[in-house]
Amino acid sequence: MDKETDYPLIGVNVVLRNGSRMIGSTSDVDGMFVLENVPIGRQTIQFSYIGYETTTVPNISVTSAKETVLYIQLQEDLVQVKSVEIIASKDRRKPINEMACISSRSISMEEVTKFSGTMGDVARMAQNYAGVSGATDDRNDIIVRGNSPSTVLYRMEGVDIPAPNHWASIGAAGGPISMINANNLRNSDFLSGAFPAEYGNAIGAVFDLKLRNGNTGKYEFLGQIGFNGVELGAEGPLNIGKNASFVTNYRYSTLGVFQALGFDFGTGGNVPEYQDATFKINVPTKKMGRFILWGIGGISYIDLKTETDKDNLYLLGDQNATAGSKTGILGASHLYFFDNKTSSNLAITWSGTINKSTVEELKSEQNNFTKIFSSSNYTGRLGVNWTLNKKINSKNRIKSGIIYDNYNLNIVDSILLDSNHWFRELDFIGRTSMYRAFAQWQYKFNEKLTMNTGIHGTYFALNDGYSIDPRFNLSYEWNDKLTFALGYGRHAQLQPLPIYFNKDVHATPEKNAKNLQLDMMKSHHFVASMDYLFTKSMRVKLEAYYQSLSDLAVSPEIGGYSSINIGANFDFANYTGLENGGAGKNKGIELTVERFLKKGLYTLFTASIFDSKYKGYDQIEHNTYYNSHFVFNFLVGKEFVFHNKNVLSIDTKVNYAGGRRFTPIDIEASKRLGREVLDNSRQFESQYAPYIRPDIKIGFRKNGRKTSHRWYIDFQNVINYQNEFYHFYNEKEEKVKTIYQRGFFPDISYQMLF
Repeated sequence: MDKETDYPLIGVNVVLRNGSRMIGSTSDVDGMFVLENVPIGRQTIQFSYIGYETTTVPNISVTSAKETVLYIQLQEDLVQVKSVEIIASKDRRKPINEMACISSRSISMEEVTKFSGTMGDVARMAQNYAGVSGATDDRNDIIVRGNSPSTVLYRMEGVDIPAPNHWASIGAAGGPISMINANNLRNSDFLSGAFPAEYGNAIGAVFDLKLRNGNTGKYEFLGQIGFNGVELGAEGPLNIGKNASFVTNYRYSTLGVFQALGFDFGTGGNVPEYQDATFKINVPTKKMGRFILWGIGGISYIDLKTETDKDNLYLLGDQNATAGSKTGILGASHLYFFDNKTSSNLAITWSGTINKSTVEELKSEQNNFTKIFSSSNYTGRLGVNWTLNKKINSKNRIKSGIIYDNYNLNIVDSILLDSNHWFRELDFIGRTSMYRAFAQWQYKFNEKLTMNTGIHGTYFALNDGYSIDPRFNLSYEWNDKLTFALGYGRHAQLQPLPIYFNKDVHATPEKNAKNLQLDMMKSHHFVASMDYLFTKSMRVKLEAYYQSLSDLAVSPEIGGYSSINIGANFDFANYTGLENGGAGKNKGIELTVERFLKKGLYTLFTASIFDSKYKGYDQIEHNTYYNSHFVFNFLVGKEFVFHNKNVLSIDTKVNYAGGRRFTPIDIEASKRLGREVLDNSRQFESQYAPYIRPDIKIGFRKNGRKTSHRWYIDFQNVINYQNEFYHFYNEKEEKVKTIYQRGFFPDISYQMLF
């Protein structure tokens, strides 16, 4: 495909380069090609085409039971009189989105399943990148450059989607377990700042995820069992025209089996239950363009009980709780080519998320449990996204679009005030809309200097809020090894949705309604980077950034409160009368040293040093909840090949990060009142001990004649280091106690392809 228009390229020369055999092919009128009798193992393939840069893709894993499906995008050569070879390792530096030249990188789906500690989760995979931290075992939240996880945008097939996680809370982006199945993904993009104009309603980061197409030539199947569940998958051709295909996977939780074996998930003795499914149908046509239908769905539930002596990461005191969620996302798109340089894409998506939870508390006087909290929230969204992509020539490209989102909300949270009086602290049933438009332009001055600029506009109908956000970045390739880049982006994002609808039983109607008028959060993001390729397989990247935040929601009554600190938990503080007076700043420097997989060996070292501060209504500068100051990751892995077909792999990872911030507990006030009281005059002044976690993953793949088997066991936190999770005030003992994170955990998996 042409990288800029996705138009099929006819007659591309495809050659296997493994040093011993010459196997070649050419692409047909649909861009399709087939290489037959390719040896098992890691292979290198070269793609060359007149007028385009020659591209070499290394380390393609070929197994015995499953055909390898590649999706190759070629870049038009700016200088048509010569062929410029793009070294494979250099190509790895760049994201799929060509207009993102800074604070961005492509995500290899093989890395998601290969790297230790990821559990097949693309979000946990991203925690290995510079500028990203997690520092917690219970959720896959990612903190990007000190920003809240709720500022992360997820996209699928070019459109915005809700957080694709089991037990995801409304207004938050993370959860304990991802619904996205890595077996259904192809290489995607992760952007951590100053991103192009097509991305909106996000100030932190963007996951731009792509679903892979199924095999167009034969039917193939997958069976897998492990921590993430029992999984079944199928793919193959469809009898709908030429080259139509489908791919689908279904997964059901197996955590009950693991608990029976004695493994602890941090939920006490309570077993989470979940299931999810993903599918994609791809139907290319000769004259009518390409039609795609895809979907993701998930169901999750847990019943947390206190009748256990095990630590519980999610409950305090004598309480029981239930939590469940259902999420469905369905998308359809039509890509139409007016010619080989102009295309349009119309995408329609529907998504719906239902979250329900209850909390019961033990009343000593009755010696029984009484329900004290009930929540039932539904968030539906109908989205229409239309984009026009025009490649004027090899130097100029324009992309523009309009986006419409209609929200259908039914948000109800109720708390028990006394024995017979309930109050709805969240209570909204209705619809609202968001309208957006963008335009972006790429201009290549020459082979070395490239400019990307654009603008994104947002209008929120709930309160007539709007924002006009310019974007700009500049990339200069000093030579084939050294690249410099500068970037700037103004970004806007809605406040987390629950904030708009908070109510206080003691407040006046005017104060309760004030949150509805909150403006969007704003961000100015400045980035400078240097990327140097030492060899064809090793590079170093250095980035420095400064981010200024404004219009954060703050409270006149709780001077240290700011909406920038929410999003890493399952609940939100219920404050009313909020105003857009908050500000913040994030600054830091990031280092990446990376050796791409070569001769079976890879290494990755990332270091992030940062500072994240904010000012609430009190105008005092505080640390943000996420200001851990530093994150270091070191990964190394090696593959050993036996009998030219079986592979033993050893992958290791060490994560060392600063602990999360917390507000100290006022011991004396807690003793007087008989409950936990925080010292709000010292917002996020204290910090948990540094987070330390070493992982070791051992895997083995056996390639049979018609089947391929893969086993691995990932020893997470192999030294069983006791990382602090949170402190709490124990009313009975009148002292502060500590809950620790999960500790040692073996992630075991077996996969069969046939």
